[in-house]
Amino acid sequence: MKKFILLFSILSLCFCSCKDKHDYTPAILEISEDAFDDCFDISNYNIEHDEQITDEDKLRAMKQHKFTHVYISYGGDALGVWELPCSVPILSVTGDSTYINVVPCFKKNGQSSTIKGYSYIKSYKLPVRLQKGSTTYLNKETMHAFYEYHKYATFKLIEPFSSQNNFSPQNSLISIVNFECITDPSDLSNRIGLLNLTSDSLRESFEVTTSDITVPVNYQTYLEIRYKCENDLNIEIYAPGYYNVYPCGGLYATEEWETAYINLDEHLVNIYNSGAVFSGSIMFRLLLSGSKLDDRNTHYFIDYVKIITGPQP
Repeated sequence: MKKFILLFSILSLCFCSCKDKHDYTPAILEISEDAFDDCFDISNYNIEHDEQITDEDKLRAMKQHKFTHVYISYGGDALGVWELPCSVPILSVTGDSTYINVVPCFKKNGQSSTIKGYSYIKSYKLPVRLQKGSTTYLNKETMHAFYEYHKYATFKLIEPFSSQNNFSPQNSLISIVNFECITDPSDLSNRIGLLNLTSDSLRESFEVTTSDITVPVNYQTYLEIRYKCENDLNIEIYAPGYYNVYPCGGLYATEEWETAYINLDEHLVNIYNSGAVFSGSIMFRLLLSGSKLDDRNTHYFIDYVKIITGPQP
């Protein structure tokens, strides 16, 4: 019996000595779905970019985003990409005050499974108070006007449809439909663009285009668009110097407002490389098109269209 007790005591001592003494209690970072909806401060944009954007509707459009994911890193360690809303456990917290990197992200080209970080931001470093066993909340109030646009990021197009717009019919012999600028029925302080397609032969489809836009070919260039539409919306590039139209994909019909980020530079590089003249820049026009549903008038609503460009990160 004494031998059994002695053996049991030795085994207990061994197990106790092998017990993991690390504290695995995480700090929790809770991020709401709307945390990044109004997360840009543009009060210094004109000064830093040597521009004179004073139109209130354009300034409002510059602030607006709808990100679907977030990338988190802490202490140099990547904690991954999380779909919003999310609850992120952080194990390696020391102390109760630190910095984390918070990068808002989106689905590439509006529908892809590839998630991209928004790279036009000056800094991703966020001061937060993290504590083991406690939850820190990031929401729209926390992140309001937190980010600033990088000084090398430039808007080549800001279209808020306030009273008139930058689009015009591509070929008036085929379609004369263009945007009407109307008050947003769901937000009377906002203006939106409306395309209304009817059974009139010149109004049963649309193809509208911007004026010429020039960007450095090695820059990252994105189309940002907030929309809802009763039929699919097609997005294309027309490069006048290359005499062709190049598809960039499309967006499905939706009854709810959606925001899409469409990568243009991949297409622009391919177009540029197909030519014979290499100047370092490319001129293009953005084309939006769609058609009427068979059984009824068909509406396309666009809240804003932005094209932003900047050096590759």
